[in-house]
Amino acid sequence: MSVQPWLISRLLTLSFFLGVSSVSAGDPERVSIQTLFSPQALSYQQHAVTVEGVIQDLQMFSPFDRTNGRSTPAKCLLYGRAAFLLEDETGIIPVEVLGTCHPDVVEVLPHNGDHVRITGLVQVLKSEAPRLVRIQAMTIQILESTP
Repeated sequence: MSVQPWLISRLLTLSFFLGVSSVSAGDPERVSIQTLFSPQALSYQQHAVTVEGVIQDLQMFSPFDRTNGRSTPAKCLLYGRAAFLLEDETGIIPVEVLGTCHPDVVEVLPHNGDHVRITGLVQVLKSEAPRLVRIQAMTIQILESTP
């Protein structure tokens, strides 16, 4: 049985709209930061997890044109790109926010000192000690804002 090209295109489009990805079904596992730096860190590679903690050293980046020298222009600028450290009672982990095409997102990003819940993809960049691990944020929920 052959698969028609238009069917593949429709399935990919549907997957995009439904947010289907390689992330496993169900709620992401809630973990401590210490767990992500444990000897089993590699088992979390590209898995969605949820962590809670306090934001430190927030760096917000200017809007970014995604063309990167390509001949086709970007469909939008990326707004809300940021990086910060997240600290819980067990450790500190770097978090990156890739941004979005919506300029208003900058107004809803968390601030230093905010207590947040982050769901994101774990990226194990170095599995041997000292381990290098970060989280690529997919959602950020502000639980308590600093004044």
